[in-house]
Amino acid sequence: MSEDAERLLAGLTCRIAAQDSDGRWAIGNWFSDPLMRPGRLSDGGEDRYEKQLEGYRHRWTLRWNGFLYVEDVATSLTASPVGVSGAIAHDAGDHFEVRLGDATLRLDGWRALAQHESEITR
Repeated sequence: MSEDAERLLAGLTCRIAAQDSDGRWAIGNWFSDPLMRPGRLSDGGEDRYEKQLEGYRHRWTLRWNGFLYVEDVATSLTASPVGVSGAIAHDAGDHFEVRLGDATLRLDGWRALAQHESEITR
């Protein structure tokens, strides 16, 4: 694993309970939304807590199918002052990428992203 990838992945665990003081985003330990935003990010099925991290060297992908807005994870890794210094987020349409040096962490939370987009279009 590259050093930059190690910093990004460590950043995920260090921010597991992070919440923006202005109420714009929150991680909520990956199980709930401390901001109590409207909508449901899981179908309530048994797979709602499924998460998968895979990768090699400097390219990693984190996939999940229940609570957590993709944007919240990207912001927790990049926002000042809590973000990983030097990390930047890129909206790639169907997922987000957080980059740091030579490392890329793809954030793929399809249900969360679809739910968030449907709330925006209402």
